[in-house]
Amino acid sequence: MGTSLFPPGAGENNNDVAGAEDHTSSLAESELMGVYDAFQDLSIDGRPSSSSSGAIFNIKNRLPVSEVSHAYPCEDTFLPVPPSPPEKWPQRPILLRPSPESGMRVRGVRYSSSETYLPLSGTGYCNGCILPINNGLEKRGQSLVIDFESDLFIGTAMLRIKNVCHPPQYHRENAESDDSGIDPPSYFHNKKRTFNGVIRGRFKIPSIPMSECVTGQVFNKPAGNLPPRIIMKGAISIISHLAPQLQARLDGDCPRFFSPLVSTAQSAMSFKMEEVKDCDGADESIEAEMSEPQPSDQSSLIQELPTASSEIVPDSDSIKTRMKSRKRIFDKLHASGCKTPTFDPNAEYTFEFFQHLLSFDEFALDFGMPIGKHPLCRILNGQPLKFMAAHQFQESNRNGKAVDEELRWLWSFDLWHESLYEDAKSHDRA
Repeated sequence: MGTSLFPPGAGENNNDVAGAEDHTSSLAESELMGVYDAFQDLSIDGRPSSSSSGAIFNIKNRLPVSEVSHAYPCEDTFLPVPPSPPEKWPQRPILLRPSPESGMRVRGVRYSSSETYLPLSGTGYCNGCILPINNGLEKRGQSLVIDFESDLFIGTAMLRIKNVCHPPQYHRENAESDDSGIDPPSYFHNKKRTFNGVIRGRFKIPSIPMSECVTGQVFNKPAGNLPPRIIMKGAISIISHLAPQLQARLDGDCPRFFSPLVSTAQSAMSFKMEEVKDCDGADESIEAEMSEPQPSDQSSLIQELPTASSEIVPDSDSIKTRMKSRKRIFDKLHASGCKTPTFDPNAEYTFEFFQHLLSFDEFALDFGMPIGKHPLCRILNGQPLKFMAAHQFQESNRNGKAVDEELRWLWSFDLWHESLYEDAKSHDRA
């Protein structure tokens, strides 16, 4: 399954910022390898992939799109599988959609510089079932953003994937020409990362503990064929250092991989609502390069710690050091189950995520040598990756052991690759 090898938020040089102690990482590695060995006995039989996982990003071979205008929800919103075959995906071989089971509502798609929602009729996109992805070549103010709302959170998402083709209509016809005649530099230029996702918005209800919010992957069916043990051992060694608070469950009908939201994000910050524009308004800063605020800055989430329990965290000129401080503190909070601090409904929060392990053009995890690349299609068993966060509410018994759990979605988007489609259709027909 995907995120045992695709840890939430894994980014370049993350080994410098995760802040995991060697002993903690060693324990996590041992536990994950034990889960892997146990699951191998339960793993379902694999079969050859029904389509290639090495598709090239281009806009060729796309069939004409429907002229029907879709809103949220549309007739396809709650289908478990994308409503159209990959030949009709506007950014083939990738497709982004709201997770059908999350109940998250898409309010509209717009440019970051505009408050007006774009008409999607005839573009191949739909607020209910197909959403646009940026590729990092957009001019300032021309990145497409998605306004959404769940029961707990309302905000805006912007996703970038390296080398994905342009959304086919708006950027070609509506974008103003550059007087210089020079293409804008790619957001991904001189960066190892292949994915960038930004969430900005506010929590709708008070008293949601930061320590109880998680991000990662969750699946509705068992995993497919796992990689050989030698590959898993190397991958798990990497992950246990990147995410010492990783919750991993490979066995059972619903595998999942979670880590704490606040310590997983590469950048995290907050501003009081009187200091910012309306959450739904135009704000090009969502496109900008983000950096972790100084611990002493009011926008730092470290400032939200209770004064009595707040650690003394010195400011630093190093962004990596500032990230490491936040991650270390909030990993400890998550491990302790502390109920404070909580997210403030009167503040706007920004979370930035990026990773470099997933090669989207081949839909494979690339760990470099000696581990190499491993395709995801057979592991995922016809299921998409997710870009998600949730409030993980747990009830415990007298001994402190969790006996019941409820996941309440903050946001959730499904990221499909065409190599998953036929397996997904087969499961849907079964």
